[in-house]
Amino acid sequence: MRMLSCLLAFAAVAAETPPNPAVAPAQLLLAEGFEGAPVGGIPKGYTKEGPVRVVDDVFHSGRKSLRIEAAVKGPRRVTKSGPDITAIGGEHWGRLYFRVAQPVPTLPDPAKGQKGSSVHIAFVSGKALSPQFNDPIETRLVGANFNGAGDVQYLFNVQPAKRGEFGAITTPRFRFGPEWTLAEWHVDSATQTYQFFLNGEELKELAVSNGAGKFARTEIPTAFQSLSFGLTNYQPTQTPGFIVWIDDVALGRTRLGPTAPPAVRAK
Repeated sequence: MRMLSCLLAFAAVAAETPPNPAVAPAQLLLAEGFEGAPVGGIPKGYTKEGPVRVVDDVFHSGRKSLRIEAAVKGPRRVTKSGPDITAIGGEHWGRLYFRVAQPVPTLPDPAKGQKGSSVHIAFVSGKALSPQFNDPIETRLVGANFNGAGDVQYLFNVQPAKRGEFGAITTPRFRFGPEWTLAEWHVDSATQTYQFFLNGEELKELAVSNGAGKFARTEIPTAFQSLSFGLTNYQPTQTPGFIVWIDDVALGRTRLGPTAPPAVRAK
């Protein structure tokens, strides 16, 4: 009977195990589930910009997530920089989950003389030097465009400090919903490749693979100086603005997918 009880207990635990277990720690470059951060604070080793904080009332896994507070415009994000980020190099797979509070904000109405009918958003961005021109750039690894009708286009774009921005964008066929959404990305400087996946499906409109030494409209750097997670909207919304939660941020050498990474950075 004791053996049977043990087997039943093991089966119960196995049934609760995610079908895709987390990748081995050796494959993880960064993993942040916000579990080790104090409520109201941010994870150790990060800096913050704008109103953003760890909460324990909404989460994808564990018991905590990062809440991005409402603001009409500007960055609300946490940033990690330094040797750990630089050491990642020019190729990684990344992923996070995000959830958008409802109702989504409205935009200024051009019919009423108000400027702005769409908002450019970045959930994940990295600062680096262009491999082509050696000038500062910001690479928006997970981006979107939100219009007045509530339609969403996902995008990849690069913003040089003193040159025009460039990238790729989907058609406006998506919506920001209240459910948790899985966003995945892949960059490779050696082949100047970018890929993006939404809930496991690759959005081919954003796929770029120029080949070695061909930087036109990609400029994937050989290393990032910093990586930021949260939300920045570059144009104004109507008050109060987007409220967003993110959770289960992870970077790896191979695609991570909908797995459960360690709650905090693997050491």
